[in-house]
Formats: sequence, structure tokens, C-alpha cells
Amino acid sequence: MSLTLSQHFYNIASGQVVSIHTLEIDRHYPVLFARRWHGQYGPTVLLTLRAEENVNVKVFLPKRYADGFDDQDIEDINTNKKQYKFIYKGRSGVAYVLNMVL
Repeated sequence: MSLTLSQHFYNIASGQVVSIHTLEIDRHYPVLFARRWHGQYGPTVLLTLRAEENVNVKVFLPKRYADGFDDQDIEDINTNKKQYKFIYKGRSGVAYVLNMVL
């Protein structure tokens, strides 16, 4: 299923940026949109997730996870070619434990 232009704009524009640790542990959040981002801590990936039916949230991935995304992965997400789920698994020490599944 491809996205309409209005759906694509909504996925880009909507959603508050939240810290990963505020996400529910082991919940499968549909990934709606991904973009490369160059912030104060260097390059990363910003994901837009569906939190509830009409509520999106955005999370910045830690660098070690963002390095795993190539341009094709981002395009597949943004064109809805692949529909990933983002899963926050909690913390191990100070590090976030994350997963992405199809």
C-alpha cells in the first residue's frame, strides 16, 4: 500500500519528539517515516512512530543504531515498501536496548 501525499506530509509533520525511555517496553510501534538528522551530537536517524491511532511520536536513535540504516532502508520505510515495528526493550546499564522487526 503506498501513501497518499497528504498521509506522507502528516507523517513528516506530526508528532512530538520524545525520549526513547518514555516509550512502553516491548510494545511494537509501527515506523511511519525515517530521516537522517544532523544534530548537536552528530548524525543520527529520526523515526516517526505511530503511538496511538491518530498520535505520532518521534525518537532520535542512538548513533550505534542509526549507523545501521542505509539510504535504501530509509527509502523502504518512507515509501511503505517495508513496514517495520520499533521496539524499546529497556536499558542495559546506561544503554538503550532497541529492536526493529518486519
